[in-house]
Amino acid sequence: MNKLHKQVEFLFEIDKLKGILRQSVVLGDTNRRENDAEHSWHMAMCAIVLKEYVDIDNIDMEKVIKMILIHDLVEIYSDDTPAFSDFSKEDKFNKELIAGEKIFGMLPEEQGKEFFDIWLEFEKMETNNSKFANVFDRFQGFMQNLTSDGHTWKKWNVHESMVVKRLEPILKYAPKLYSEIVRPAIDEYMKKGIIHKD
Repeated sequence: MNKLHKQVEFLFEIDKLKGILRQSVVLGDTNRRENDAEHSWHMAMCAIVLKEYVDIDNIDMEKVIKMILIHDLVEIYSDDTPAFSDFSKEDKFNKELIAGEKIFGMLPEEQGKEFFDIWLEFEKMETNNSKFANVFDRFQGFMQNLTSDGHTWKKWNVHESMVVKRLEPILKYAPKLYSEIVRPAIDEYMKKGIIHKD
């Protein structure tokens, strides 16, 4: 198979991302779960619109957008892991690593390696670009809870420490976003009894 055919085959395959359902629901419609493609699009928009609130220098936005679009492609083969479920991080990573080798292995070698490396960079969250992208991965999921009256928080019976830990990249790298938007919402949902005290 030549380069172009490999790339088009890959594009057909990744269209399956639209069928990978997350735990979040769309705009409060408890009958329709958000899919990974919708999550990635909304996450990219969050990153573009709210870039100024992240206290990280030297961000390569083109690479960040690639990272956001690529970060969940592995779930085509590994499926979505609920953020608040009791899962083994090591098992999740190993399962996604195999999935990454498979999905990115469909591409011509150089491009496949580039995409795999970008996915791995996101997962490790060690570089400025990956920290920035992870802020918006967490923020987008947080927003879905606000538009669904805490749907996944209710579903997984979360406690304050679980939510704060999940949103830690926002606290660390986008403190204004955390203090003005995230923390007040956590407090509000604790008052409602949807997020429980530890």
